Amino acid sequence: MTVLVDFLQTLRVGEPQAFENLTVFPLMGTQFQEPGYLLLDEALAYGLLEVREVSEAGSVNEVLVINKGDLPVLLMDGEILTGAKQNRVVNASILVAAHVALKIPVSCVEQGRWRYVSEKFTESRRFSYARLRAQKSAQVAESLQAFGAFSADQGAIWDEVERKQREMGAASSTGAVNSVYESHEEKLKKYCAAFSPLEGQVGAAVFINGRFVCLDAFDSPVTLHKLYTKMIESYALDALEQAGQDKKESEKKTTERLLEKIAAARVARYPSVGLGEDLRIKAKGLVGSCLALDGRVIHLALFAGADREVERRSGSLSRPGWRRRARL
Repeated sequence: MTVLVDFLQTLRVGEPQAFENLTVFPLMGTQFQEPGYLLLDEALAYGLLEVREVSEAGSVNEVLVINKGDLPVLLMDGEILTGAKQNRVVNASILVAAHVALKIPVSCVEQGRWRYVSEKFTESRRFSYARLRAQKSAQVAESLQAFGAFSADQGAIWDEVERKQREMGAASSTGAVNSVYESHEEKLKKYCAAFSPLEGQVGAAVFINGRFVCLDAFDSPVTLHKLYTKMIESYALDALEQAGQDKKESEKKTTERLLEKIAAARVARYPSVGLGEDLRIKAKGLVGSCLALDGRVIHLALFAGADREVERRSGSLSRPGWRRRARL
């Protein structure tokens, strides 16, 4: 896929920043332009975007986005929408055109609530942690191939959120994934304070205990700088869970080889839910996606491949979005 390969060739790997067991290699852009879109947080704050249930009754795996502004709005794969009848996570990076109302695919990350706490989704302060994003990315890729739908395995997502809460000692009466972040807020702040985006930085390759976890890259440093603290917090949540495990040194050459591996990966193309194309990327040990528009990469997200158990379970999908009855 030329657009992806061309983008990867513009990236240069910078010197790493590290704190505790989390290491981030900056990805420096050599060619970029102004975004020409707003981010979800910005659009909500300016009152230019509404995100609400698709109807009074609601639908677990869809929400309605209404863009009232003159610019497109980027909703990122993994952003957590808070409010309405239950918190959701966005299933893919989606660019919503100006003056458009669009239903978008989401997954529930608050299993125990199905009642309104607000008419609309009021904020998106957080990204999902990398392990959850990786599993969801693999599930969506399989659903696209089988059904042409941007659906994830809802039951598996609930199981993963439960596992995270259990492993990190974060209780929640509604099973909200946000409780894990809130339970470790002070530790996460220390991680966030240790990392700063560099001038010209458009992406980050993330390693925990010396092992590759995920990579996020954008078309502009402006986008990365606005999202960076939220990104680091999500990476740090996985780092906290894996603290004390055996670790090795993270090397710059490993990240450079990773970019080469992505460039050589298999790519499947699908129309995006919003503007542009959704590219699904798969290579040995890697899974991910790329939102592209008019020959330009908007967001690239890569993850270490989901483990065999997750792959086996996501392979059991018989209907888009559902592996078993919703537990609401």
